[in-house]
Amino acid sequence: MNNYSAFTFLFTLLFIQACDSPFTKKKGTAIDSTITKDDTSLISKDSARLSVAATSDSSKGQIFLVRSYRIWEKEDPTAVLNNDWFDLYELEGKYYLDKVDYEVKDGYDECAQVPSKSVESKRNSLLFLNIKGLKTGALENVKINHSEIWPKESVEYNFRKQHVILKGSGDIKSTEVQTDEKGHEKIFHEVANYKLNATFGGRNELTLFQKDQYEHVFMSTQFVGDIDRDGQLDFIFSNPSHYEEEALLLFLSNSGNPLIFEANEQFDC
Repeated sequence: MNNYSAFTFLFTLLFIQACDSPFTKKKGTAIDSTITKDDTSLISKDSARLSVAATSDSSKGQIFLVRSYRIWEKEDPTAVLNNDWFDLYELEGKYYLDKVDYEVKDGYDECAQVPSKSVESKRNSLLFLNIKGLKTGALENVKINHSEIWPKESVEYNFRKQHVILKGSGDIKSTEVQTDEKGHEKIFHEVANYKLNATFGGRNELTLFQKDQYEHVFMSTQFVGDIDRDGQLDFIFSNPSHYEEEALLLFLSNSGNPLIFEANEQFDC
């Protein structure tokens, strides 16, 4: 084999390997949903698994937690709000988008010994959104039957003609039984190296988020539905790193060009 032939063979081999290598971006609904455990058969082995990447782009907008904020060095997080923002809220089991209706109250954070400002919505708000292209009105949503997706667990959602599988992976460091405020017992795991992947129609797969370590908390699904009205599912997850943090992550399908929006606030003492 001459030098030209060898070079051509090597280039072709590298090109094939590159095409076969999936790429995911790391981060840190008749309507029904079902949960399965360790079920790899849900993804067709004959279908091409095309990876896509969700991007975080502040120029596309942002989300805002409806809560109290500490004011550090006169920097006011609530100053970004105005009447152009949207409110995603729940009323009698249904979800709606409307322009925000809120007030901001001054306060003092005794723990941090700094001033605070509290954003109080007039509705049962999940979060505020300032994202281009949103429209007011009722939203289609899916009932969440299983909010936590532990490692080796999968949850399926069907919405219109779309089939979505969310699958968790990671390391379970320890397990305990916890009792909630209603006296119900449930299993809780301490998890590290967590990853939540989503597969759309058995073909398009991406990593929604990764978390190196959860400290006495875990992720949970807060909303599944169509926020941007493109006929595809959007997701909102609670995803704090530890018990003294509130954090929400919005995955917006965005007509096949998915976007990630995140908001968090620390309240450690």
